[in-house]
Amino acid sequence: MIPLTRFRRKALPLAAVLALASVTGSGRAASGDAASSSGRAAQSGSAVASGGNSAPPTAVTKPPAQAVTKPAVTKPSPPTPANLEALPASAYTGILGKKIIGPDGKELGLVVDVVVDAQGGPHAAVIDFGGFLGVGSRKIAVDWRLLKLTPGAPDWKISLNISRDEIQGAPEFKPDAASGQMVGPPPQGPPSHDVDR
Repeated sequence: MIPLTRFRRKALPLAAVLALASVTGSGRAASGDAASSSGRAAQSGSAVASGGNSAPPTAVTKPPAQAVTKPAVTKPSPPTPANLEALPASAYTGILGKKIIGPDGKELGLVVDVVVDAQGGPHAAVIDFGGFLGVGSRKIAVDWRLLKLTPGAPDWKISLNISRDEIQGAPEFKPDAASGQMVGPPPQGPPSHDVDR
């Protein structure tokens, strides 16, 4: 029999302690003669004492960690303003990004900005007369009065009664410039001076 007291100073794996206990039994060998039993116990004890272990240590598995979910925080919705007015889609439309159609029915460009006057009213529409994939595109300001908006479902039609050739030579609109130019209405012809003879 191997006394367990000499192994208390070293930490032994659980498998080594169990192997030692099964070999020694209750102080006598489970089968065979006492000499071979004590020999096996001595070999087992020396293997345990030297740290040798034939059985792999048992892995301790931890349960998977639960995902911590925070409760959803709902913010109270702000109060509805008392001064709301109706804005029906059939009566109004946004024009940024809308196509401008020329007198020949072909697309001239897209509205990219609206220039307002000191009173806040629209004064000019900035139209991007784009090239291919933005290459060669030019932004030109056109007098707001030249645009004709025609309501319709699902989209409004915005037309301009000036051809591309008439606009092509206009200077490019630069919003950060001190002053700029816009394409206005076509000039009126001189008044006729027909006199009956």
